[in-house]
Amino acid sequence: MRVLLAVLVLLLAPASALAHVTIMPDTSRPGETGEFGFRVQNERADAATDKLEVFIPDGVPVEAEPARGWTITRIPGGLQWSGSSIPPGRTEEFKVRLGPLPDRGQLVFKALQYYADGQVVRWIQNPTADAERPAAVLDLGGGTDAIATDDDSGGFPWPLIAALVFVVALGVVGVTLGRRRGI
Repeated sequence: MRVLLAVLVLLLAPASALAHVTIMPDTSRPGETGEFGFRVQNERADAATDKLEVFIPDGVPVEAEPARGWTITRIPGGLQWSGSSIPPGRTEEFKVRLGPLPDRGQLVFKALQYYADGQVVRWIQNPTADAERPAAVLDLGGGTDAIATDDDSGGFPWPLIAALVFVVALGVVGVTLGRRRGI
């Protein structure tokens, strides 16, 4: 059982590392106005995140809401939060009000995550299954201007992970039963 649990953790760990800057909620509808949060994870153990820049797609009205300790600045194409930090291993959410939302299938919010040691992580790739650093995506329910992706899902290949977990689980069960029977 421990082996199965360890394998599951190893298989699912890359999934959480795929999107360090996400938008919550990640679905809405064209024409709506709503409250959203950009959730930022700091997985580094040796440096705090000390600045975030989020680029807002053209035609999307945005109002930033204050975040405790952070200064909000409008930059060309988006918003910047600075003046505070996200410690290693922690997550913070930056709230905005978006809308009315345009009639598009998806809105892609590219982001730059700055660390105190000078590293900049660019979450700017289109949301495809093989993107290493995908941008945050707000799904608008398949409007008339959906962005093109390399596959139909545009997201993480969960069916593949489920199949891998199933195969590994069968192997673990087989080995366990073989040991008990002395095979």
